[in-house]
Amino acid sequence: MGAEGEKLRKLLLHEMSADQALLCSSGSLALELALRGCEVDPGDEVVLPTFCCAAVVLPVLAVGATAVLADVGPELNLTVETVGAALTQKTKAIIVPHLFGNPAEIGAIMELVRARNIRVIDDAAQALGATIDGRPVGSFGDAGIVSFGAEKVCFGLGGGALLAGNENFSDGVLVSALAPPRALPTIENLFSVLIRRRWRRWTWPLDAGRRTKNALGPDASPRAYHREGMANLNAAVALTLMQSLTDNIAARRARVRRYTELFHGVDRLELIPHRPGSACLTQVLRVRAKREDRAVRVIHALRRAGYEVQGSYVPIHRLANYSMCVWDNVTHAERIWSDLVELPCEPDVKMEHLERIAAVVKAEIRD
Repeated sequence: MGAEGEKLRKLLLHEMSADQALLCSSGSLALELALRGCEVDPGDEVVLPTFCCAAVVLPVLAVGATAVLADVGPELNLTVETVGAALTQKTKAIIVPHLFGNPAEIGAIMELVRARNIRVIDDAAQALGATIDGRPVGSFGDAGIVSFGAEKVCFGLGGGALLAGNENFSDGVLVSALAPPRALPTIENLFSVLIRRRWRRWTWPLDAGRRTKNALGPDASPRAYHREGMANLNAAVALTLMQSLTDNIAARRARVRRYTELFHGVDRLELIPHRPGSACLTQVLRVRAKREDRAVRVIHALRRAGYEVQGSYVPIHRLANYSMCVWDNVTHAERIWSDLVELPCEPDVKMEHLERIAAVVKAEIRD
């Protein structure tokens, strides 16, 4: 713990237009605390998209609630229609992620449930720096969360934050006693991140294999997280990343625009559009080919060419160890998930690499 954590907390309060903030060890813990602050109790239902990171489920289980999986719309986010179809008399909260940095219809979702005493949690873990009509994503709803974990806009050493500015949000959770961060795991994580980034050419295949086995495999289990505060070291790195956030997002948006130009008018390919204000974490490509394995072949071709790409999420309702969730109609997510490829938008990916990526993709779908 230390002074950098307090500096980061104050910066988030200012940048996110929040009245209260609590730094913690992960975005998952921040989400659990948000649920507790929204007074989600055992037996309540929490609506979340089936097409998202499966880590979202564990905080729901931690408070004893039931995860209700809703379908997603064409932009791969929750919509008013998909949320409305999942609501029941037991619904207590809705978690609204902004996948791939792309703002979801959170304002319309809030309006849908305004008179029903249903809480809305603004999950900006993938969308730090995104805005809706100039207002930062993460500042909507009854509570919001951000993350500095792996594969986020501000990819630091980890950690998350719970944000609140709503008078209906429980103050008690913001003074919860979190354990101090453990020194040895913090230092081990630092060196792990440094090694993965410094020798990325060799560590990427290992990371990709681990991600496929642990995060997306049919036998994947929810991952545990620690109930700790954010380490001062993590906060110091996050502070540095926040200072360059504007340039970071501008570079990502430029890469999305270039992908749009490169794939314009190409048959059998569809770019999932980013809304104005998107943080453009990544660009999702849908391969609409006759062969069912075409997206997989595109991924393998890009990896052979030396690019870090992956398929997108396997819907949670398809994961065997998440049978504790409930769902009904998730037809859109079921139909498109296997067609998706995530293309990189990081600022250090040069524009000429985007041209090579596009060339590889076009060559692979040509036959």
